Amino acid sequence: MTETTRDRLRTLLISRYAKLRRQLEYMVGSQDGAADALQETWLRLGSMKEATVTNADAYLLRMAANVAIDQHRREARHLNEGELDELFEVEDELADPERIASAREEILALQATLLELTPRRRAIFLAATVEGLVNREIAERFGISLSLVEKELSYALRQCKTRLRETVPSREGTAKGRRKW
Repeated sequence: MTETTRDRLRTLLISRYAKLRRQLEYMVGSQDGAADALQETWLRLGSMKEATVTNADAYLLRMAANVAIDQHRREARHLNEGELDELFEVEDELADPERIASAREEILALQATLLELTPRRRAIFLAATVEGLVNREIAERFGISLSLVEKELSYALRQCKTRLRETVPSREGTAKGRRKW
């Protein structure tokens, strides 16, 4: 699709927004769902590849309807309230008093280890592990190089691992699942 076709479709979406929303509301059954679908349609128009569009109105309506169907399918995958309540009633077979006490010890040891780190190293570690930022974003936030972020993270992880091994007694053979130290 050429740039002019994309622009023409976006202009048409803006100029006929109210009409398209009413038609989509009828199909979707919700004002909010129709508005969300048209917003997503606008975004998708920006990244479309070449295509031949003979009837722009029908093309936009069909595109928005497909978006609404996708949104409905995503929402339908979520559990309903009754299913959620059932999950909360399931007994945790792994939550025995020994495991709970050991996990609390690990948390306290990790907190103490984090306090031993330098403030910048701790902030970098928390940005990566808690906030889920990638190294490039961390480097931009702190105004440092990418290699320095990698070194700081490596050191922080190594120190946490070493301190936890020293502080928390080994539970070889008692841990279940994939977690390995």
